[in-house]
Amino acid sequence: MKLPFILTAAALALTACDVVETVAVDTGREAAKAVVGPIVADTVPGPVGVALTNCVIDNATGEELFALGVQGVTPENITLVSNILSRPETVNCATSALT
Repeated sequence: MKLPFILTAAALALTACDVVETVAVDTGREAAKAVVGPIVADTVPGPVGVALTNCVIDNATGEELFALGVQGVTPENITLVSNILSRPETVNCATSALT
């Protein structure tokens, strides 16, 4: 009798963890985007800059998103954005977004 209850509780707990993780990832992405946007806009303003910002966010690792979101606009993060922009996946993303 206890086993179904335990399994149900475990399933609900895992579902809650997924929701919390999704919210944390989305929040981290938004924090990073708030930093990357101005960095990109300094060189490429307007809609093209927004498209490039989205490509940077989409192609950054979790650690990179965290660093960007926590540290803000620093010389290191400006270099990090430049490095992410030069990746083949980011270049492909930008090409697709701008054509």
